[in-house]
This record gives sequence, C-alpha cells and structure tokens, in this order.
Amino acid sequence: MGDTLLFKKLQIIFVNFMDFHEVIRNRRSIRKYQDKNVDKEKLQKILEAARLAPSAMNRQPYQLFVVTKKETISMINSACNQNWETPIMIVMVSNPKEAWVRDDGEEYWLADAAIAMQQISLAAHNEGLGTCWIAAFKEEEVKEILGIDLNSRVPFLSPLGYPAESKGPITNRKSLGSLVRYE
Repeated sequence: MGDTLLFKKLQIIFVNFMDFHEVIRNRRSIRKYQDKNVDKEKLQKILEAARLAPSAMNRQPYQLFVVTKKETISMINSACNQNWETPIMIVMVSNPKEAWVRDDGEEYWLADAAIAMQQISLAAHNEGLGTCWIAAFKEEEVKEILGIDLNSRVPFLSPLGYPAESKGPITNRKSLGSLVRYE
C-alpha cells in the first residue's frame, strides 16, 4: 500500500518535471495575438510567477504595469514603432535605488527585472498565452505615457495574449557544448 502511494507521488513529480522542460523547450516569441481577453485567473498566475521570482538580496526592485486600455497600448506601440494588437501590455518598471549593489558597484536592478520577466514569459506559455520581450523602444516616451517616475527605469515590456500564430520548436540555438565549459 505504501509503495503504491510513493509510486504515484513519484509519477506526479516526474510528470511535472517533464512539463517544466516542455514549457522551456516550446516557449516562443509571439508577435500576433487573438482579439480575445485574457482570463483573469490566468493573468493572476502569471503575475504571481513574477512576484515569486528571485532577486538579489530579495530586494524585488520592480513593479509591473498591466496595461489594458487600447488607447494606452496604442501610445506604447508608437514608442516601440510597432503595432501590437494585444489585449494586455506588461511594462516592467525598475527602481535602481531599491536594487542591491555589489561591493564593486555593479547594480543588479536589470538582472532582477530580467529574471521576473522570464518568469512571466514561462508562466504565460504554461497558461496557453504568448509574450514577446521588447527592449527596443523609446523609454522616456513610455515613462511619460504611464506617468512613471523619472528615476525609475523601463528595461522591458511585453504584449500578452492568446497566440494568433503557431510556431514550431526552437531550432537555431547554439549547441550545449559551445555554451558550457567544465573546469
């Protein structure tokens, strides 16, 4: 009886482990979205994934702006020179003054924001939604549009919605051997 319960628990752990790797392997940047609102429960799970992201010294020096107003998304599109037709735009806002700074002066606000944004991307894919990291935009314009403090930084933003395109698995990555070095 005990062995059966242990086996079932191990099966669940194995399935979850495999699902995690499938999410990583199959997540792609999505640039076309369906005209469909994102389920609030799914959005909350995605935002919770960002909240749980690790950060240097647990400072969590960022906020997420969840933009749903079409007019505001359109203005952000202009700052990106894009025309994202998406129900949600997530804007990552970092406060460098709240971030941990290493003894040599290296600031970690950007790394912390990147970790949280990656968690958003993976959680969104897990929920059947798409994202696309955007770093090419006019930061000062986005700050002005959203009324973001001038001392804050906007390192990334991402559309979020149900994909209107499907993409196959990632194929153009460097080999593991070219990226990893053992000493």
